Amino acid sequence: MKIAVCVKQVPDATVHKKIDPQTKRLDRSGEAALNPTDLNAVEEALRVKDAQTGEVVLISLGPAKAVESLRKALAMGADRAVLISDDGAAGSDLLGTSRALAAALEREEADLVLFGQASNDG
Repeated sequence: MKIAVCVKQVPDATVHKKIDPQTKRLDRSGEAALNPTDLNAVEEALRVKDAQTGEVVLISLGPAKAVESLRKALAMGADRAVLISDDGAAGSDLLGTSRALAAALEREEADLVLFGQASNDG
């Protein structure tokens, strides 16, 4: 069974969050981590994999530095990671993000797709 888990790198919740005064958006230049509820989805995917055998593939849309967070999830036991990284996608809306993730999921032909419940960065 192939299990895909969509994960997102977010600003580290243990570090004070700042708003960029020019863009009025969350300043993402500081420390980052995987979204906590996405980590729960990775853990569940690994449990399913252990019970049924298969492969866990992480899929993320984000900046090139998101590879650091993906490596942490790979260390948990995931088999592969796919990072969709494009400077033009920075700050993309829900529709653009959804389309990019849907295309990657379609290519992976996963039997099961898991997501975290919500993102802690809004």
